Amino acid sequence: MRAIRFSLASIALVLGGSGAGAAAIRFEDFASAHELSLVGDAAVNGGALRLTPAKGNRSGAAWFREKQPVGSGFETTFQFQLTQQGGLGHGADGFAFVIQNSGPGALGGRGSAGGFAVADPAFHNRETAIPWSIAVFFDTFRNKEEGDPSNNYVAFCTTGRPNEARWPAPRLAFTPNLPVRLKDRKVHTARVLFQPPVLSVFLDEASAPVLQSVVDLSIVLDAQGAAWVGFTASTGGGYENQDILNWSFTATGVSSSMSTVSSEITFHTSACLPGRNLCTPESAVVEHSGAGYHVILPGNLEWGASIPDSPGKTVVVTNAHGIVCWDFTARGSEGCSGPSGNATSVGTGFLATDAPAGALLMRAHDGHVWFSVNGRSGAEFKNNQGFYEFDLEIK
Repeated sequence: MRAIRFSLASIALVLGGSGAGAAAIRFEDFASAHELSLVGDAAVNGGALRLTPAKGNRSGAAWFREKQPVGSGFETTFQFQLTQQGGLGHGADGFAFVIQNSGPGALGGRGSAGGFAVADPAFHNRETAIPWSIAVFFDTFRNKEEGDPSNNYVAFCTTGRPNEARWPAPRLAFTPNLPVRLKDRKVHTARVLFQPPVLSVFLDEASAPVLQSVVDLSIVLDAQGAAWVGFTASTGGGYENQDILNWSFTATGVSSSMSTVSSEITFHTSACLPGRNLCTPESAVVEHSGAGYHVILPGNLEWGASIPDSPGKTVVVTNAHGIVCWDFTARGSEGCSGPSGNATSVGTGFLATDAPAGALLMRAHDGHVWFSVNGRSGAEFKNNQGFYEFDLEIK
């Protein structure tokens, strides 16, 4: 816990991040898979986890039966092999690593749905998606009607509330093509790394990610910041064996420069602005709570929330958490932070040059205490994404 004191009205700021205990999944192979929930066409084939066989119009999923802490960061590595391609496109449709909060029996649609999304209604009517999910989709078939860039790419896809699921699944980010061929029948290694709020995918021996983007995991977290993790896959008019050969998963803690959207979040994500990777509330929320207030501060509002200033009183901020990004071209936490800010030099143009970039700021002005993210002032501020949530005590 860290305290910062301001002279005006003796305002004190107390910031705290959340942590997560280590958790581990390790399958050297899948000869024994009693810890997995196998759904649909998924089955163990020898020592491999076969998500779909090389047959048309199939879908399968495999989930670790116990939820894992994912909100504070994780790293997962697995090897996969796609074989016996046939039908349309000489093999289809791909598989996904999925984080979800719907349950260990969850399964999405066939064909282009990848086993996690809503199916194309022209071919698989009434097949629904896995709600409250985020998928890292390794797509092996180009569906031009869905705007696929190729038959060999990776995308981050999301499905929110059950009544919001639609075809095709919204993409948060994607890479047009890959330096390796996913369905070349060879064994490939994938590594998925989440360092809040950045999700990255590495393939084989590459040191640089093939895809990296800011992703908001808040829709998939339960009250403890956990979710089910596993794999889905599907086939349609094209087909292939889609095998996972081994799998490890490890949860990681929050870095000292970042605070995640923690389990204490109360904001309803259905009220987020559209078209943003991070949930950004439409307006600030300031509610009376006990001896003080509860505040939800959107990252795109410059000095966007305030409370009445009580002369001689101390305003204490506690339980501050959340993620805000102000620079999506920067790498990882260089353009994002939690309420304590990060080590990036703010340079010119920020609201407070003596505070870390992204830090939660406050000031007394015009009879109120105002709150803001330490971002670049002016027109650029409205492009910020994310929010901070915190409590105020008046002492």
